[in-house]
Amino acid sequence: MKLNNTLKTLFLSLFMSIGVINADEDVQEVVVISSKYPVPLEEVVGSVDSISLDDMETRMVSDLSDMLDKTIGVSVSKRNVSGRAYNDGISIRGLGGKRVNILIDGIRVADAYTGYGRDVVDVDLLKRVEILKGPSSALYGSDGLAGAVSYITKDPSDFAEFGENFFSVNTSYDEDNEQTKVGFIAARTGERLESMIQVTGRELSQLELHDDASLELDPFDGEQSSVLAKFKFSLSESVGLTLVLDSQEFEGDYIFNSQAGMSFFPQVTSTSNVLGVDDGNRDRVTLALDFSNNTRLFDNGSIRFYAQETDQKQITTRSKQIFGAGPPTMVNAYRDYQFNQEIDGFSADFFKTVNNNGRLHNIVYGIEVENIDVERPRIRYETNLMTGAVNTFLGGEFYPNKTIPDTEIERQSFFFNDRLEWNDKTTLVFGVRYDGYELTPIPDALFFANAQSTNQLYFIDDSEVSMKFGFLRDLSDQVSFYAQYAEGFRAPDFQSANLSFTNLAFRYAVGTSPGLEPEESEGYEFGFKGTTENVSWTLSIYDNDYENFIDTYIKGRNQQGITLYEYGNLDEVEIKGVEFEMNADISDNLSASFGFSIPDGTKNGEQLVSIDPEEAILGLFWNSSSGKLKLSGYANFTAGSHDNLPPSCGRGGCNPLLALSGLTTYDLYGSYQINQNLKLRFAIRNLSDESYWNWSSVQGKSANDSNLDLFMEPGRNMSMGLKYDF
Repeated sequence: MKLNNTLKTLFLSLFMSIGVINADEDVQEVVVISSKYPVPLEEVVGSVDSISLDDMETRMVSDLSDMLDKTIGVSVSKRNVSGRAYNDGISIRGLGGKRVNILIDGIRVADAYTGYGRDVVDVDLLKRVEILKGPSSALYGSDGLAGAVSYITKDPSDFAEFGENFFSVNTSYDEDNEQTKVGFIAARTGERLESMIQVTGRELSQLELHDDASLELDPFDGEQSSVLAKFKFSLSESVGLTLVLDSQEFEGDYIFNSQAGMSFFPQVTSTSNVLGVDDGNRDRVTLALDFSNNTRLFDNGSIRFYAQETDQKQITTRSKQIFGAGPPTMVNAYRDYQFNQEIDGFSADFFKTVNNNGRLHNIVYGIEVENIDVERPRIRYETNLMTGAVNTFLGGEFYPNKTIPDTEIERQSFFFNDRLEWNDKTTLVFGVRYDGYELTPIPDALFFANAQSTNQLYFIDDSEVSMKFGFLRDLSDQVSFYAQYAEGFRAPDFQSANLSFTNLAFRYAVGTSPGLEPEESEGYEFGFKGTTENVSWTLSIYDNDYENFIDTYIKGRNQQGITLYEYGNLDEVEIKGVEFEMNADISDNLSASFGFSIPDGTKNGEQLVSIDPEEAILGLFWNSSSGKLKLSGYANFTAGSHDNLPPSCGRGGCNPLLALSGLTTYDLYGSYQINQNLKLRFAIRNLSDESYWNWSSVQGKSANDSNLDLFMEPGRNMSMGLKYDF
């Protein structure tokens, strides 16, 4: 497929306009994710995008989907599991889930239980987000097949001038989910101490779908709160200590109307009332020692100790009548599925600049040690309201149980990265990382509750070496060429290795998977970068090969006729494509951005369904001469889904996959500085009130899926906010 004529015309018009754009001040954007130390974006080898605090505030970002919806080649999928709708995860160039490394201040973001997704970091904590596209294991280790996303939290110096106090209160309202938010920031910077605290509270309801949707999401009322406290102590001119406290809590109440009514398997049942309560918390503490000493081994460095704990509960209660030979039986059913994870770690990064006969080596090296404990207990029972009897054998399983044994994971790594300025025109990059990975299951009686003792548990003690090579060559003062080779891998996680249970009611079982190999990737990329006083642009061409993809398959049937499933290394995937991004200052008041993505992918030789369609995003930004009024508008052009998609096949047969046609949506954002302290912001999304689905949320679904409308995006909706600084 090709970009349509409209997109081609927009691209050519903007590209040709470079020659007539007025000059403006040259401000270099710096990113850290590509080399673990600051590098100007125009000098990065590879593809990196960044989202600034100003951009997030301008677009009134309230969740993961809002944050990334203007980033080329990146998408956020939505899921709906048993009535619970949520943002599932981040996809980079068609690959997502646990194949994307997500970090907050350099620490791995916790996993989550089904029904939560990986949207467990409050976006209001962030001052910057950096996205590294393509394999990233040479820098960040396991899970870096598709890329990495780095969340960077706010600092006191982002707000308070030296020797001064800063206070800010903000409030906002989002129409699409009736979300009200109130936030407070206090910061101070002094000679020896910088301090900051941010508190944010939200109340929200279920997302309101487009008026054309024939279904509604189940009612939901939720509350979220987050606290970020950061203290920076200057112990001397060369030594500093930073303490970070990061806490987030969330709770939501559901009314599952979609699950009420009659059902006929495994028993004839009438369900009258189904309620859900989800609650969880994520708490993190980090202590970092930063120092500079200019020794033979390092110029400066950082040592960090951190701990992160995530606890999640997913409770569902239902009232029902069960019909049998006699009178109906009144039953109350209770289910509590939990997910708990603790992460403790230590890391040390060292930086050294070496001038070797005029060739400058910018070196970063270090170690990381991380311990992770995971448990996932499940509690379920039914109470007969007539007799008081409690039944814990439900759906062919005994409860309480664990489908995954408690698991300890240990990671140890050493990395080295050298950015060599060979001469004035050529830069070379070399990176290597060693990762040791140990996974130790610790089964208990709850794990063996459902006759799993015959399964062989998978103990992993493995290691991997990942490498990266690249170079950047200036072809002129304004244009440079780059090329890169990068490796990625993903070690088998606790679920794919040791998920195991037997469900007698539906006559299927999942067995453990000894012998799983890590997923691996090799990424090749080359492109061009251009900069002038007022324009920057990047053209990237990439080809990523992935092997040993882990997925489930039917292993066979046992003597009792139970279908046996197991995880295995089944798939080979190739994803390739072209991306272009440009930012231009047209005048003192007007600037523009433009980007497009043309991806393609295959899995075992067939079209890869998860690949997003071709897209292009045009942005225009206008500031008044006084600086008080700012307006920005985006046009998102999305092509239709890929042709010749394979059918969706399961135990019920095969059905054609859903296909989507192309569309264009528009968003408008603005702010007005009412006075020195007070700012008004607003956002109008989906201006033309388009009725549509995002491909990342519905890819792989059959065309006759009766629940498709549950994934429809909202219609035209508005957000407003006020911010008062004092």
